Amino acid sequence: MFKEKFLYAAYVVTLGLLCAFAPMCTDLYLPSLPTIKDYFDTSASLVQLSLTASFFGLALGQFLIGPISDVYGRVKPLVVTLLFFVISSFLCSIANSAESFILFRLVQGMSAAGGIVLTRSIACDKFRGYKLTSFMSFLMAINSIAPILAPIIGSFIISFVPWQALFYVLTGWGVLLLLQTVLFVDESLDKNKRAKSIKDSIVLMKADLFNVRFMLVCIAFAMIMGGFFSYLAASPFVFQSIYGFTPFEYSLTFALVSLCVSAIAPFSGTFAKRFSNINTSRCAIILMIVSGLIAMIIAICPPQSFIPILLVFCVYCSMMGFSMSCGFSIAMEFKKGGAGAASGIFGVMYFVIGSLISPFVGIFGENSMIPLAFNLLICAILALVFLELSKRLKR
Repeated sequence: MFKEKFLYAAYVVTLGLLCAFAPMCTDLYLPSLPTIKDYFDTSASLVQLSLTASFFGLALGQFLIGPISDVYGRVKPLVVTLLFFVISSFLCSIANSAESFILFRLVQGMSAAGGIVLTRSIACDKFRGYKLTSFMSFLMAINSIAPILAPIIGSFIISFVPWQALFYVLTGWGVLLLLQTVLFVDESLDKNKRAKSIKDSIVLMKADLFNVRFMLVCIAFAMIMGGFFSYLAASPFVFQSIYGFTPFEYSLTFALVSLCVSAIAPFSGTFAKRFSNINTSRCAIILMIVSGLIAMIIAICPPQSFIPILLVFCVYCSMMGFSMSCGFSIAMEFKKGGAGAASGIFGVMYFVIGSLISPFVGIFGENSMIPLAFNLLICAILALVFLELSKRLKR
């Protein structure tokens, strides 16, 4: 009994850590960007391109790896992508130019995408309905810890050693996850359920790309991530430029919001079991709309205290985590093709839409919260609209 519980706990933790690839790839090295710029003697914009390359790789990798896993299973592609992650992370640490560093970051992002898309695919293979929502909510809770720890760990490391050590850490992290995957993650996709070829998998993926109900759900929850990405992009300026926080004080607010996401996310499965995934998501999105309205009032008439906007961020981001677990389950109910391809489309949509929406938060300058509040409100409203449209369409 103890052995079974240990193996299951190790299995869940491994999948949770695999889900955390995105924040680990981005947040860990953010404090070192100025140092990397000086090291390569280049411009800040070129070094920031390494972050863009990583996001592009995370999106593109999900789109490619998902269909491949529908043919070859989940574990083999996962092992291969982890190997590429280990190699690309080490190459980042020994890059001798900004251009090669950006290239290695692109490969690192694409390989890290395997952990994200394949974890969701494994969950979809094993669970359905509210059980899938419950499992995804636990993964979301584990995943939410990474944004808290990654910047703190990154800042601590570069205080004592060169920036290359960050990528040594990522290399070691990849090796650790590779070992955990081999030891604790079993194959979840039976051979008789796999697509016969890559061509067949792509055809099924194409069917989902033209599956209106599935795509409406993907767009709905991509809008939710658009609001969350807007928070990520604007919150440093809200607290540091408007309220005069130091970087460390801001990191505490960031940690508080992330803790709220981790604390609330696990309850989405319980609510989904009792009220359904659709109703649970709808209630969460309505709370996000209310939060967006309050954010707009705060943006127009900013209070002297930072507490109101911090509470808004806590509620908005908590409901993001609460609803996203349900959203994945809803999308998987409407898919026509394989879980890997569908999971890839789901992941790509929120990276693409989030990346397109979040830059608008800075159009009024760093001392205005109005664009951020507008993004939070409109993204939540559109999420509800697209979700309701998906519900009203027949299969």
